[in-house]
Amino acid sequence: MNDPAPNKLINRMEQEGADKIIIEVSTNHEDYQKMLIESIQNMKEKDILLIKAFDDLGESVVDIINIVKKLDEKDIGLQVLDNPNTYDVNDWNVQTILRKQLLFILNWVEGKERNDIRMRQAKGIERFKALKEKKGTGRPKKYSQYAKDPNDREIYYAVVDMLENNVAIKRIAETLNISRNTIYTIKEELQKHTNENSQ
Repeated sequence: MNDPAPNKLINRMEQEGADKIIIEVSTNHEDYQKMLIESIQNMKEKDILLIKAFDDLGESVVDIINIVKKLDEKDIGLQVLDNPNTYDVNDWNVQTILRKQLLFILNWVEGKERNDIRMRQAKGIERFKALKEKKGTGRPKKYSQYAKDPNDREIYYAVVDMLENNVAIKRIAETLNISRNTIYTIKEELQKHTNENSQ
């Protein structure tokens, strides 16, 4: 446990009938988890683990699931001081049901977190792919809306404008002094973009 007023908390635990009180002396998460697991292993069947807050069981959902599983394996009860009980903590049927329900909920939350992470990763990959397709991959194109050189961008937009006005490709090439292949490439990209937007 880690509390700004440890004496007050110890008094609360003693009032609840705690036989053994362990005060957290390390801020290292792994040390704390190890100490907690060892404490549970030393407890007897139908003992009750008394904690201040639910967070005392671990820093992550996975940590808490592991601890509750150990409690369930050893048939040890759980009492949380910051969550007033509306049930008799010594009623073992209720303790058993609560542990099972707690494990069910925690596993659901952990599964949802995993799915949410996968969905965010998938969306991130989709956005990255879309950006790569939009900007192009490999060697940057000389004439495009993303061209670094402002003059190259102007030529690109001039090609687009002339294509939209049905100017012959030979005439565009002669007017702008660029190759026909470059104009055909820009034309194909425009047609592809138009087709994608119409779908």
